[in-house]
Amino acid sequence: MEFSTVDLMLLTLPETLKGEGEKLMEMSRLIEEERLFRNGSKFRRHSKPRTHEEIQEKRMDQMKKARESAEPLAIAKLIMEIWSPKMRQHAEKVILNKAVQMDYLKESHLRWVFVLEGCCVEEASDFDWVIDDQDEAIIELIWNRFNMKQHFYDTWFHRLWIQRSYDRLKTFLPLLSAEMISRHDLSKFAFSQAVGYTLKWVHNVYNQIWKSACDLHLNNEPHHPQVWKSPTPEEKRKKLECWLTDVCDFRNGCPYGIDINNLDLQSQDFAEPFLQESFLDMVAVEWERKKGQRLDITTRELVYMDDKFLQRYSPVQHQIVHNLIQNIILSDKSWNDITLSEREKKLLSTIPQDRHAVIACQIENQKKAEVARQVKLANEVEKGSSKFSGKPSEEMIQRGHDIAYFITVCRVVTEIWNAKFRQYAEKLLLKKAVSEGFIEEKQVKWVSVFHPPIEDDSEEQIMLDDDLVLQILWEDFNLQKHFSAVNIHRYWVKQSYLRLSQFMKELPEEVIERHDLTKFALSQSLGYTLKFIHEVNYPVWRKACNMHLNCEPHHPEMWSGKHNPEDKQLCLENWLCVQAAGYTYGLDLSTLDFASEDMAKLFLLESLLDMVAVEWERNKGQRPDLTYTELVYMEDRFLARYSPKDKDFILELMSIIRQADKKTNID
Repeated sequence: MEFSTVDLMLLTLPETLKGEGEKLMEMSRLIEEERLFRNGSKFRRHSKPRTHEEIQEKRMDQMKKARESAEPLAIAKLIMEIWSPKMRQHAEKVILNKAVQMDYLKESHLRWVFVLEGCCVEEASDFDWVIDDQDEAIIELIWNRFNMKQHFYDTWFHRLWIQRSYDRLKTFLPLLSAEMISRHDLSKFAFSQAVGYTLKWVHNVYNQIWKSACDLHLNNEPHHPQVWKSPTPEEKRKKLECWLTDVCDFRNGCPYGIDINNLDLQSQDFAEPFLQESFLDMVAVEWERKKGQRLDITTRELVYMDDKFLQRYSPVQHQIVHNLIQNIILSDKSWNDITLSEREKKLLSTIPQDRHAVIACQIENQKKAEVARQVKLANEVEKGSSKFSGKPSEEMIQRGHDIAYFITVCRVVTEIWNAKFRQYAEKLLLKKAVSEGFIEEKQVKWVSVFHPPIEDDSEEQIMLDDDLVLQILWEDFNLQKHFSAVNIHRYWVKQSYLRLSQFMKELPEEVIERHDLTKFALSQSLGYTLKFIHEVNYPVWRKACNMHLNCEPHHPEMWSGKHNPEDKQLCLENWLCVQAAGYTYGLDLSTLDFASEDMAKLFLLESLLDMVAVEWERNKGQRPDLTYTELVYMEDRFLARYSPKDKDFILELMSIIRQADKKTNID
């Protein structure tokens, strides 16, 4: 006889709780409906309006998904919220025995499964009960219907790749004990984690049960940074003592060689054995999920990973892991076989020799990723039609390689070149820009107002040929096109000023002469070139854009309430060069309310001119005969970024400017 899921749930409950159990499925369905509807509403705010039929269809789809996810959520809530601790422990033992039979873990591993249970605080129960004669129902309910077997398989499979990664790299990880590897993630087999992980990763249901399980894992397994960011040293000590209980492998009298008494528990740095385990965890995840699970993968391919994944570490430990990766790659001589183009070789020649291997691997991986992205884009355009073979064309390959090169240039300049060399390169670029007529010599002093000169007394010499730097940045990366675009925009800002200066007497001409000069700085020009010249959306662009918008005072973003008043004032002082006895253009900083989002009038006027110039240049045909009304017209949405007071000021000024057309007609 086959039982329904509700029947199976009731078999695991005493009579006094069966009524509560009967309500679980319906309650879970309602919870899921509410969650899905809430999430849909959140995303709908940023999408185009939908028809009534589309709304109804979406609602029906949400209700269907809620019915499907109600069952796993009901089972999870049964286990974690209705079962007593004693019942949960009994069922957990039944499921773990099943897992041992299936070879997902060994009998000897069970001692480590509950290592974090000391970190869990069970709520007191009015009566501790257990149903110990329904083991088959428990297996059917949890192992099969809830499909916890999939979570156990996934955990076993990840641990398999952890072991394979360790077997490949253990000579480079002398502090990492084999026993630590055999223990990796075993706590995920405990119900305190397994129920939540099954709910989220098997059934894609987000619930507090999942969040609690995830928090328990991340905040207590010491190969995760969260443990080392514990609120207090005492709490960190307790977590480590809990995890290190009953260790078999002692080194120098300490478990795994880790002497807690000699650790700086005030620091957020990992104990180094756990840092190595954390690194190995990332290697295994990449090998398992992103690198095709190829057993013949080269060592350099195995350990290479994007530097963004190392941002989770402190600067010191970031460098330790980076050096480890670099040394492992250097040990694999196959990196010399990576095919590089002439421009890529030139780029490598600008960095220290010991960094060549890592950057060569980065270029290789970036090219593969970008070509794959071109194929995916083409497939999406054709929507799987027979027009597209699925193989990259020569054009796709070239586009992918170009994008990879542009990204690598940005990363080499920002991450490997030191500040002194970047400053030297910037001077070369500005000298070139002056010779090309993109900027005047007298304007160069305003380019780096947000980057004061580097005071460096070191004897370090710039050994590279100037022509090589210009070849890479000015020509191959095509900074010259960005400089040209900025120069053209500045021309239209100047033309807008000449037309409208009579309405903006408080705005000095020198402020207009300085408009957007900081976009010629290397810190901004790299990102802007990447985005607008090469059409590549990458973090380097976002960083450059944020710097421009949040530092240049003609942008409302600089005056935003998200910045504290002190930072706003410092930013404005840097732009005005007040600390260098520069001009203030009649602006008295002591009169400004930096707590307000209202812009200083001087920069509000410049901001209006900026919008007028953009519209004139790009959307109004660059016609020289525009009337005042045509010149200042723009859609209201462009004014939404201003504070209410500033928007009213601009609207009033626009009205005054338009009145000049009527006066001209009368005259």
